[in-house]
Amino acid sequence: MKTSTTIAVTEFVRLVGGTTWTRTESRCTGKWRGTTDYGILIDNRVKRYVSNGMTGFEKRVREWIGTIKTFRTKKAEYLQKIRGQAQRDNASAQAEGLNSVQVLDIGIISPETTNGYFFFLPYALLEVDGRQFKHSTTNFAIAIEDDCLDTWLGKAKIPVWTAAGVETPDYIFGGVRFDSRNGMYCIR
Repeated sequence: MKTSTTIAVTEFVRLVGGTTWTRTESRCTGKWRGTTDYGILIDNRVKRYVSNGMTGFEKRVREWIGTIKTFRTKKAEYLQKIRGQAQRDNASAQAEGLNSVQVLDIGIISPETTNGYFFFLPYALLEVDGRQFKHSTTNFAIAIEDDCLDTWLGKAKIPVWTAAGVETPDYIFGGVRFDSRNGMYCIR
């Protein structure tokens, strides 16, 4: 591994609260036979896929570093905008007889999980009917990762719809009805 790649991975691991890391590799089979997937194992606990082959490895890690730094810089702004959307969502929820949602915080690292996908996934810490949970959807995560929260908020202004797989919604977030009791759109 190149020195610059080692430096980048070490910086990323420190930014996510880790102290040690090792590179992982897994030979591909089937259609991808002959190639290797590479990742990192953080503190012998969290395994995160990085790239197929080493060509894009450092670039991907540096993108993650940029995401973390941008998030830290813009967190207060993001939180203010998301809370403003929650107020609009609560008005719609009240009209439908659903629970209000309170946005307690937002984040991008969930150190309590060992799942590499959920470990570094943007979320909103919500409270609904006395329950607190980390809510995340693909669209919300991309809005934070790609610094395009205004696009996500713009889509939240269209008529409210129900998320896939939700049968009995009890709150609205981002213009979408969810069920806080089923755990489908939560970090586990």
